[in-house]
Amino acid sequence: MKAHSIAHAIVAALLLLPASLPGQVRESTAPLSLSAEPRTLIPMLAGTWHFNIYSSGNTDPVSSGQRVMRLLSDSMKLAWTETFVGRADTGTGVFGYNSATGAYYVFGAYTDETDPFVLTGRADGSGDTILFDPLEGLGRGGNLVASSFRLIDPQHFEWIASSGRWRAVFTRVGNS
Repeated sequence: MKAHSIAHAIVAALLLLPASLPGQVRESTAPLSLSAEPRTLIPMLAGTWHFNIYSSGNTDPVSSGQRVMRLLSDSMKLAWTETFVGRADTGTGVFGYNSATGAYYVFGAYTDETDPFVLTGRADGSGDTILFDPLEGLGRGGNLVASSFRLIDPQHFEWIASSGRWRAVFTRVGNS
């Protein structure tokens, strides 16, 4: 995907969202809570995370990298950027919660994917999992799949494709 296409997708997504711009960010250093309460969960995810991506049946990661999530000023959105070890590919997006609809959302794009992606999700009631589905009517990029975000403990979370094709495990870096 061309850099200007990624930028246009992110700018369009941010225009749809209330409040701040990505430049107006702050980071939380508080530990991650095991609550799915959005006003608690979203700010607690701010920081730097190392990730490993595993494909179905593999015990060794097929990819790894770092994701930085910065809390936007309204405290209900995180702007994230992602880099990969040994690859020039990057990712960027927004993870947030819309209190008017009661839904979580993820807007994102990767330089190695042809299409940006939009996922919407709802907490499953367990207090530690959010189930996401792709927004209908968009292109079918490789990251546009049903998936779940699950808190493991205060320093770890995972994102898993519902199909089981991949799983990304995130570990907080230091005291970020």
